[in-house]
Amino acid sequence: MATNNQSTPKKRVSRAALKKEKRPPRAVDLGTKNEILEAALTAFARDGFDGASLPKIAEIAKIAHPLIHYYFGSKDNLWRETVEYAFGGLIGEATAVEAASRGLSPLHRLRVMVQAFAQFAARYPDHLGLIMAEMRSDSERLVWLRENYIKPFTVRLSRALKDAQEQNEIKKIPLDHLSFILIGSLVLYFSINLDPPKNVKSEELADRHAKWVLEVILNGITL
Repeated sequence: MATNNQSTPKKRVSRAALKKEKRPPRAVDLGTKNEILEAALTAFARDGFDGASLPKIAEIAKIAHPLIHYYFGSKDNLWRETVEYAFGGLIGEATAVEAASRGLSPLHRLRVMVQAFAQFAARYPDHLGLIMAEMRSDSERLVWLRENYIKPFTVRLSRALKDAQEQNEIKKIPLDHLSFILIGSLVLYFSINLDPPKNVKSEELADRHAKWVLEVILNGITL
């Protein structure tokens, strides 16, 4: 009898654990989650990680503060998912462009990559502020951001530039200077432009700006 009494609680515990394991995951409203990420991107870019409090982010997103904990758990997780939200598409696009344009000349591949980056800069004008905020704090987050998101893109861009140089399609300007000349000319237009053209879709404006950047870089401004 004693043996039976001891075994019963074990069965009850195992059933409870099994029930817990089978519990469905939390429902995710992608619209609300994206609103939080957009608000977080604005706040982290403007105020930095330390200055961007969760209540401030909730206020920008116009949602209840507990929803941030529901979707992201912590401020650190929110920051990392915000970086993925803002930069993940760029790495995916750069990888796809590099794979799809292998049959093109290095110069044509470079053109496609510049256009893709211009589209990214137009969609996420706050991403430069996010980088600058982390540079001011010189945090471990900056190291993680650099290794996982910035470096994978700059490596691909430098590779395209190097291939174009080796094919004698562009001048042999040092790659660290050339790549940042290109990146800076694309990013700054959308990040600090206080008076962008009105009634122009961001996609159209990105293509237009990429065209002029390439024109100046490849052909100069002298007549």
